[in-house]
Amino acid sequence: MTEQTEKQIGLQDILEGMIRRKFLVLIPLVFFIMLGAWLYFVLPRYYEATTLIIVQPQEIPSSYVESTVSIPIEERVRTLSQEVMSRSHLEKIILEMNLYSNARRKGTPMDILVENMRKHIKVEIGGARGARNQVSSFSITFRGRDPQKVADVTNKIASLFIDSNLRLRAREATETTHFLENQLANLKKLLEIQEQKIKDYKNKYMGELPEQLQTNLSMITSLQTRLESLQSSLSDAMDRKLLIQQQLGQEGGVAPAATFTQRQQRISELRARLENMKTRYTPEHPEIKMLEEQIKKLESTPEKKEEAMLSPHVVELKNQLAAATIEIKSLQKDINNIKSKIKYYQKRVENTPKREQELAGLTRDYDITQRNYQSLLDRVFEAKMAENLERRQQGEQFRVVDLALPPQSPVSPDMRRLALISIILGILSGTGMVLLLEYMDTTVRSVTQLEQWTGGLPCITAIPFAPTAYDLRRRKLRSILYIGIIIAIVALGTWGIVYSSMHHIVIDVPISRFL
Repeated sequence: MTEQTEKQIGLQDILEGMIRRKFLVLIPLVFFIMLGAWLYFVLPRYYEATTLIIVQPQEIPSSYVESTVSIPIEERVRTLSQEVMSRSHLEKIILEMNLYSNARRKGTPMDILVENMRKHIKVEIGGARGARNQVSSFSITFRGRDPQKVADVTNKIASLFIDSNLRLRAREATETTHFLENQLANLKKLLEIQEQKIKDYKNKYMGELPEQLQTNLSMITSLQTRLESLQSSLSDAMDRKLLIQQQLGQEGGVAPAATFTQRQQRISELRARLENMKTRYTPEHPEIKMLEEQIKKLESTPEKKEEAMLSPHVVELKNQLAAATIEIKSLQKDINNIKSKIKYYQKRVENTPKREQELAGLTRDYDITQRNYQSLLDRVFEAKMAENLERRQQGEQFRVVDLALPPQSPVSPDMRRLALISIILGILSGTGMVLLLEYMDTTVRSVTQLEQWTGGLPCITAIPFAPTAYDLRRRKLRSILYIGIIIAIVALGTWGIVYSSMHHIVIDVPISRFL
């Protein structure tokens, strides 16, 4: 052999090696099978209980009363899970149900027990969905060692979910109502402020408002008609006065005022005022009564000598002149008043577009606030109805379909899984040992191996192995040893199983949750 190549092991070599070294395959296989059997008896039994909870729609149709709780079921279940599996709830359940009594006697901290219990609770949201594509059910599973306690704890957790859901919905409905009521109160204050602004604005600019425009225009038209009438009367009075003055000038060639006595002039003035007052007031008016008394008193007073010298015709003309003068003054005063009023109403009309624009802004804000207020008022009413619905527990609820019952068989350890793992580990261990020994073995067992080792030199002839008596005796002793080891493993495993069962030995190791 001049050159040694690396030994190559094929599938056939492995099978031949496993047959040749069958005891090296059987011993690990038997060992792991017995180890698996022993673990099955000493590992703690874990049971699981499951309860199904469905989401029951509200009793009253949503077209009549719409719920204010709009949290999706998935999110609500997650929120409730955090609340139910809080430390306070789980600690209370541990104490009430007397869970983990051995661990508590050994002084295990409550935080560790709570965390362990939390890991054994499983909440799964179901796949069935309702009309609104929402989850319609979910399940709660709890794992423990005592079948009865497992069922009781599962039902207890389910009841906590139901109660917490009712409280959550009632709280959310109440908070929604309070929020809307606060918003409504703020909006009402704003509405009252805007109402007062409109009221103050109308009081401040009374007469210039858009709804008073037609009235102002009518007043202007009426005043203009009155003004034209007064101006016509004034023109007539002035013509009449001029005519009287001309007539007095022709009587004796003196000015009218020179031949007019003071008493007659005073009487004429009072009578002119009286006639003017009668056109505007009733005969019972105090000023009319007073003028009549003054005229009567002057007429009863005797005339002076110089006054008696005037002719009756001149006196009459003087009276007419005085009356015309008074009438002209009165008409001029009335005309000035009418003009002032016309200017006043025209100013109102001119300001109306500005007031209309300003009032439109105030009214627009008020209308928007009014609509918002009415809308919010309707929502508050609906929220109160929804709150009453939740308080009466007539809204959407969780309902238990199947109560959790004590499980009949444990879910861990799984005998079939444990047996399969044991067999696989045994076969892999034995095969690994065979591969290692075959790789390290330099014995040439076939012509092919010889050619590999010699670099391809042809083999002339092959002489089969002829075992001697020593080889046969050695092989027999080795077989007896292997069989003894197998028997010892089986015996030791059987004793361990029986001993553990009699003394109720339980070994809780982390690997047990996977078996």
